[in-house]
Amino acid sequence: MTPGAHAVGRTDEDDDVRPETPEAVGHDLPAPATPDDEAPPLPGTTTPAAPPAPAEPEQAARGRRGRRALRGPGLRERRRQQTRGTIIEAAAELFAERGFDAVSVVEIAQRAGVVEKTVFNHFPVKEGLVFEADPPMRAALLEAVRRRPAGESVSAAAGTFVVRAMSGLGAPEAAAGVAEMAQVIRGSRTLQVREREILGELTTALAELIAEETQAEAGELAPWLAAHAVLSLYAALLELARDRVLAGVSGPALSAELRARGERGLALLQFGLAGYAKRR
Repeated sequence: MTPGAHAVGRTDEDDDVRPETPEAVGHDLPAPATPDDEAPPLPGTTTPAAPPAPAEPEQAARGRRGRRALRGPGLRERRRQQTRGTIIEAAAELFAERGFDAVSVVEIAQRAGVVEKTVFNHFPVKEGLVFEADPPMRAALLEAVRRRPAGESVSAAAGTFVVRAMSGLGAPEAAAGVAEMAQVIRGSRTLQVREREILGELTTALAELIAEETQAEAGELAPWLAAHAVLSLYAALLELARDRVLAGVSGPALSAELRARGERGLALLQFGLAGYAKRR
């Protein structure tokens, strides 16, 4: 897929957009539905910026040119985000209509009204239009493990996070996205491979955190076994959610089923891993 073909609707900003991390058209996993006093920080949240310091006399003297320079990046960023959103929407529509593998980047660009190069500037690989390279779940899952209280095992903290998050897929606003993603991913071998890669990356990140916290020696298997167990629970619940949504089940019934099955799976993990990696 070599950038270069042109499409209608080209804007002057298209060639100036810089490549960046891909984002998902719609990710299966919502923010965890945990109580306020237990919930880890939601993915993507940041501390509000401090108010700007008062301008020095020489700064104020720069006048209109300085103010125009300060305003420019804000407008440019808004235009960039608008273009990005248009590309994502166009890709989602085409993938839902014909499947991921049958849609070319040229067609996505044409539907979005941009040139092909612009699509690649925002999404260096086509799979980036479906999956985020760094899913928000990664940060939230690792934070849930770091913040677990004394006496709680890593499998309990990570497993509870997964079960609570996955039970949120029964919400009406989530069901349509889950169904659409399930159809697109299950219809593409390429996306199935990429999803397994992302799951492996999540597993590695969790295992490395556990190994660091427990000061595990090189080659020790326990951190990897614990991480694989938790992410296997996640993968199983995700596939169950997709199956049930495609079968027409959603809402409280689906949430209850995912929660019940997730808790049974977590109990099984706890039975074997309850004494491992307790916070001291």
